[in-house]
Amino acid sequence: MASTQPKVRRARATDHLEATEVLAQAFANDPIVSWMIGPGRNVGNRLSHLFGHILGVELAHDEHLVDIADPGQAVAFWHDVEQWKASPGQAVKSVPAACRTFGRRLPLALRTVSMIEKVHPAEPHRHLAFIGVHPSCQGQGLGGALLADMAEDCDTRGLGAYLENSNPQNEALYARYGFESRGPVALPTGAPALTAMWRHPR
Repeated sequence: MASTQPKVRRARATDHLEATEVLAQAFANDPIVSWMIGPGRNVGNRLSHLFGHILGVELAHDEHLVDIADPGQAVAFWHDVEQWKASPGQAVKSVPAACRTFGRRLPLALRTVSMIEKVHPAEPHRHLAFIGVHPSCQGQGLGGALLADMAEDCDTRGLGAYLENSNPQNEALYARYGFESRGPVALPTGAPALTAMWRHPR
């Protein structure tokens, strides 16, 4: 029997806790995130604070771009055009969650984020802030379904798309949906590699 494409839908407020857990577990072994948090720490538990805050803020708005691939074990969070940079007010409100996530390494995390933002493209685009599949459901096409759904919407609207790839193993997946490397992003000494990737509308 032929497999069916996973269904993608816009997240609801009731998805908050499950989506937080999915992203926290999906990023628990992410090279950049693990490096920013530091060795000897439970990365997944710490990330639940950060993702819980981020998703709570986004899901409170009707026009958010948080998508879920059913049965709910894959999440993608996109910024709409010119919405990728947090306002000063948003940055202040995120401080408690950031402190609980990064602890004493918060200055390093902030410096890393600042360097990433410096090379953010000026062209109109949607920005893939986070995409993650729960470890128990990886390899089932859920991440690809999320990418394909937004790629189609970007094409319809004539919009580019941008992401920062922190895991070299994912580059082939992103390339499959039209993302091309723009080269490495300069980060603080000792940081793992991070690659900027851009997708032209089709």
